[in-house]
Amino acid sequence: MSETMNNNAKTFAYYTAEKIAEDSWMIKNAFVEQSYALCYLIEGENYALLIDSILGFGNLKTFCETLTDKKIVVANTHSHSDHIGGNFFFDSCYIHHRDIESFQANLIYSKEQVLEIAKQMAPEEIRDCIKDDENFADWKPMKLYPLYDGDVFDLGDRRIEVVDVGGHTAGSVVFIDHKTRIAYAGDACNGNTLLELPGGLPVITYLRNLLHLKEHQSEFDIMYCGHEILQPTIIDEAIETVSRVVAGTDDRCERPGIMGGTVLYAAEKVKDGYARADGKHFNMSYDPERIFEPAEKRQIIRG
Repeated sequence: MSETMNNNAKTFAYYTAEKIAEDSWMIKNAFVEQSYALCYLIEGENYALLIDSILGFGNLKTFCETLTDKKIVVANTHSHSDHIGGNFFFDSCYIHHRDIESFQANLIYSKEQVLEIAKQMAPEEIRDCIKDDENFADWKPMKLYPLYDGDVFDLGDRRIEVVDVGGHTAGSVVFIDHKTRIAYAGDACNGNTLLELPGGLPVITYLRNLLHLKEHQSEFDIMYCGHEILQPTIIDEAIETVSRVVAGTDDRCERPGIMGGTVLYAAEKVKDGYARADGKHFNMSYDPERIFEPAEKRQIIRG
């Protein structure tokens, strides 16, 4: 697939799509090697659901309209910028109610800034193809509809269920397509689950939400995530690993954090690498000061 870049009909592929199931596509930026991110389009009888919208490099709405002629509804797994960038070619989106505030805090990029970031991330040989045109948009306020655990997108011939798995962000969710038995999991549970970021939840709260996702594990056969594709057994690895953090028996592997400074990883990594040293896949970075929930008193009643 390609989109017209300028009036000389020079074409440039901002996106590629791969069919992963019946009326279901995985979409990624064609040229981005860093911050590799994925989003998904699911077509139903009544409308199509776009799950996440990655970086905003290219008019995602126009591209999706080459895959479906149905109305497109946008829903986000969470509020981080590499999952909402394409939202701004649409008028509205659905997002978990606990991530609405952080979504709005991300509305800091102008069209020109997004264009410059795209050029920086593109291979040098194609940077001149990236133009200031309709393939870039300002990150502006939009209509947000809140999502809650147990909500269902009824597409007519398929139902997509929302499961609350807050941790990476307070409002991270997983979408389960019961027709194709696919879970679309964003960054809720993967090989590099980051819990030290602002807006994340305490480790023990994340563990409770993983146990909630475990209740749905028999309902899907594969997990299409925001950056990788995983088997449902990753949930079992996650529960085991996060339980060790809560118990204080994890590996406490020190590594540089994505926001700077040093963070702890629950499982030891290979030297100078991404993978776990023990051959398992799930891992989690965390702030040791945010393992348990802060003590809160609802009322202090004195006679």
